Order: sequence, then structure tokens, then C-alpha cells
Amino acid sequence: MNKKPIYKTTAGEQAIMAVYEEILAEWPESTESLEVGTRHGRTHVLAHGRRDASPLVLLHGAGSNALAWGADMPEFARDFRVYAVETPGEPGRSCHERFSWQGNAVVDWLGDVLDALGLGQTLLAGISQGGYIALRFAVARPERVRALVLLAPGGVVPARLGFVMRGITCSMLGRRGSAALVRSIMGDDGVPQVAIDYMTLIFTHFRSRMDPQPLLTDGQLRGLSMPVLLIAGGRDTIFDGEKIVERVKRLIDKAEIRLLPTTGHAFIHVASLASPFFLSATPAPAD
Repeated sequence: MNKKPIYKTTAGEQAIMAVYEEILAEWPESTESLEVGTRHGRTHVLAHGRRDASPLVLLHGAGSNALAWGADMPEFARDFRVYAVETPGEPGRSCHERFSWQGNAVVDWLGDVLDALGLGQTLLAGISQGGYIALRFAVARPERVRALVLLAPGGVVPARLGFVMRGITCSMLGRRGSAALVRSIMGDDGVPQVAIDYMTLIFTHFRSRMDPQPLLTDGQLRGLSMPVLLIAGGRDTIFDGEKIVERVKRLIDKAEIRLLPTTGHAFIHVASLASPFFLSATPAPAD
């Protein structure tokens, strides 16, 4: 595990978590805050929805946390028992230690989370880094994934070189640079100002992971047999959405694909697309 500090200062960490609490206070009162143990550290989960509904696990992107799903949780919870999991080493309530992308740590971690939550087979969705984790898990443990939704997933195509260079430059410019980077990532396609402000705060005080995620091989992607829905943005500044679509279309048999032409790397209100897909992959309840 990487045990370097993930925050630049203690005051910065406190500022991020203070806003976290403010935003979470606006979530439905029935939302549960859970902590589970894994071999890669303590993991925090926000749960919402009927306990007897089909389980849906959500994985957020890098430099983010479970609050990224706030706009979609209520809609998802109409049909599913939703678990928004916070990856260790990101700016949420999970432990600070980061597991390596190499080897099986990422698969072992998510498997431990599902075991601790009492979940056998689940519906799984991930955005960006969360999409990469979802892909890695689905490849290694296909029997545990009933259906998979990928939102601008990592691990399919390399990050744009221009974004990498912009990120390095913006990191040297303090809050002003963070604000510019957040705007370029999230775009202007209906992203709430509160989300932009919160991400700017995070980017100002948080140390992002710099180790690249290894691309999945053609063989790994071809081996996915569960239903897959890919949603990519036509204005994504981190990954080339059209290239993601091309590779997924070529390698994942029968994958459903949505390329949203005006969307950047941020996805808000995706439940309207993902819920019907998940419902179609969920067995009808017995009479």
C-alpha cells in the first residue's frame, strides 16, 4: 500500500470533510452510513433503498467520493438497494492507504466489500476510475456481476496527453489552477455549481493518484459475458469518448453503447439511462 499523505495539509482535509458533511446532510434521512473491513483497509459505504431490493453497487471516480452519486441515488433507490462505495485513498471516509493497480489488490478489495455487505451477485456501475475498478472486478469475478454499467471508464484507452500536461500545469497554480482544471473536466452540460465548487476545493487540497491504470487487454474485454452498458462523453477532456466507444464496440459482444455528444467527463442524472438497463438484467420477483 502507498502510505504517503493524500492531503496537502490537515486544514485542507478538514475543509473538504466539512463540506462533505454539509452535502451529505441534504441526502434523504434514510441514507445509511456503513463501515466495512477489508484486507486493504476500512471502507465507507453510503446505502439507500429497500433492503429486499436487488443490490446495486456504485463506484466513484478519482479525486471524488460517494457524494458524486447524489443526483442519482434517489432514482436508483426506487428500484434497487444502492451501495455507494468509497475507494480507499480518495477524499471520503474510507482509509487513506492506496492499493496498487498492479496485481489483484483491487479485485480482492471489492470482493471483500461485497462479502462484508452480504452480497453475492450484484449490479455494478462505475465512473472513470470507478469504471476501471468495475471492469477489473468483472473480468476477474464474472460470476459476481449480474450486469455492468461503465461511465467514461479508465483502462480502455490511455488518458489524453493534453489533459496530463494541463493537470501538471494547473497543479502549480493553486486554487485558480484547480478551478480551471475542474471546469475542463466537468464541462458545462448541466453540472451543478455546488459540485464544481466542491471539486475545486478537493483539487486544491488533495493529492491525486499519479500512477496510471494499466489498460485491459483485448482478451480481458472480449471475455466479458454479462450485459454491459457503456456511456461515454463526446466532450470528455480526460479520455477520448469516441475511441472508448470504438474499442468497446469491437471487443465486447452485444454491449449497449451511448455516446452523449455534449457531455464531458462528469455524468449527472445517469439513472434514467442506467436503471432501465439494470432492470432488464434483473430477474422478475417470484409470485
